[in-house]
Amino acid sequence: MPPKAKYTKEMIADCAFDLVRRKGIAALTARALGSELGCSPQPIFSCFESMEEVQNTVMEKAKALYADYVRQGLESETPFKGVGLKYVEFAHREPQLFMFLFMREGVEQTAQGYLPGTDENSPQVLLALQKEYGLSEEQARKIYNHISVYTYGMGVLSLARNPVFSMEEVSEMLSQVFIALIKSNL
Repeated sequence: MPPKAKYTKEMIADCAFDLVRRKGIAALTARALGSELGCSPQPIFSCFESMEEVQNTVMEKAKALYADYVRQGLESETPFKGVGLKYVEFAHREPQLFMFLFMREGVEQTAQGYLPGTDENSPQVLLALQKEYGLSEEQARKIYNHISVYTYGMGVLSLARNPVFSMEEVSEMLSQVFIALIKSNL
């Protein structure tokens, strides 16, 4: 009977996620992950086919954490604004994961389709916006696109250790932009 594996796939995935959370995706190498685990890289490759598979697992964990932020935003008194606030909060609290999810090379975006197409949470957010304000899908998409660009900028500004805006200021600014968009009759 072969000896029981000291490291499970889940243990390695959790360690990889923690490494990326603290140091960023560039720090995720087989050698660094092995060092974090206190072993050689060999156990990693007994559980994963490649480091790309490890990265994909970390991506799924990061998306799940972000989805939790979105869920919390959707449960707030004003769901659409709540999601925007949680997005900025995510950037501030999880800067490395924010950069991994939203600022990495190769993420395809188009001006017309900025609506975070890579974000599985978008349909829920769009629906909340439509319901809350009685908007058509087209109107909701346009507003969501505008606000997404705005909150992305605020998220990037929040990556600093001392954010440029307080969450109260972010809330006020999101309200002002949203009201202007609603009044513009998109």
